[in-house]
Amino acid sequence: MESDDTIEKAVIVGGGLAGLTAAYELKRAGIAARIFDKDDEIGQTWLDRHPQLSLNTHRSVSHLPRLEYPRGTPAFPRRTDVAVHLQEFARRHDLSVEHGVTVSDIRRTDDCFTMQINAASVRARNVVIATGRDRYPVMPILQGGDGYRGLLIHSSQFGDAKQYEGKRVLVIGGGNSGFDVLNHLSRVRPAQTWVSVRSGSTILPKRLHGIAVHRLSPLVAALPSKVADVSIALTQFLAFGSLADTGLPAAHKGAATRLSNEQIAIPVDDGAIRSIRDGRTKVVSEVLGFSGDMVSLADGTSIDPEIIIAATGYGAGLGSLIPALDGTEGVSIRQSNAYEGLWFVGMTPGLISYFHNVRRESRQIAIAIRARRYRQFT
Repeated sequence: MESDDTIEKAVIVGGGLAGLTAAYELKRAGIAARIFDKDDEIGQTWLDRHPQLSLNTHRSVSHLPRLEYPRGTPAFPRRTDVAVHLQEFARRHDLSVEHGVTVSDIRRTDDCFTMQINAASVRARNVVIATGRDRYPVMPILQGGDGYRGLLIHSSQFGDAKQYEGKRVLVIGGGNSGFDVLNHLSRVRPAQTWVSVRSGSTILPKRLHGIAVHRLSPLVAALPSKVADVSIALTQFLAFGSLADTGLPAAHKGAATRLSNEQIAIPVDDGAIRSIRDGRTKVVSEVLGFSGDMVSLADGTSIDPEIIIAATGYGAGLGSLIPALDGTEGVSIRQSNAYEGLWFVGMTPGLISYFHNVRRESRQIAIAIRARRYRQFT
């Protein structure tokens, strides 16, 4: 019989924000966890993103447990600020991440889990999946796309905004990542920018009369969903007035309700709406496909972008980690009898911040794993 010494108490897959927070909470609960991460250093996922990237959530609610950002950090921390923040957190709490480790084929065997890490096999009583909601970019499949001679990229490949100056650019998607791209494009000078929007969303300003709107998010999160929906819609109106003149579709669901039920984050404006109203960005209908280098739209018109940026979201890619969950996305904290000991952290957005959600989920997981260990020895 295999000795308990050869079975890890807990393994955390992912050494980013979610994984480090989970490791911290488990350590506080007296549970040692091994942390596996595919990257070469802590914070690499942030550093690999485009240079303009910053958080849409305020620094006051976007930090790791018991660690504030240094004085002078912008209200909305930059990607480099976040990466350094993660590194300092791991150092301060002595959280050792095993880097360059690819985890796959997590399966339930007997009373624990077996997984492949690089060329070896590891067994664990508990496995915490902390790889995030945005593990893989989701690209749209568009009819006739093989014949398009322009550049078609995902928003994760956005790069430096200056490269789009003088170019005709189409952004597909008016959600959170779409608005992030549009905000950055509004600060440079593309020859033409289009945004193709299929459905409407409530949009929040980054600042309103100089005040960082997101600082109020804990108050809004404490409201019932329907009341929060009204509060967010009112904030949109105070910031932009009616958006009917922009061509953006009206939102058919409240932002807080949609976030809770569908895990769809709220778009944040930081220049995109002004660009639309100034005519520098034009809202167009849904993209149907290509006809040569022309993009066909649902309203029967066509446009000729040189660059297409698909802001069409991400997938968690859980099937490559856990074969039994192939095709399952957006998993929150949940369990079944067949997979007792398998946990998920950082898979859902929230009104306050990703940091806040991850801390709450990690605490719940640490409490549950500690209780599970107690049951095993009584």
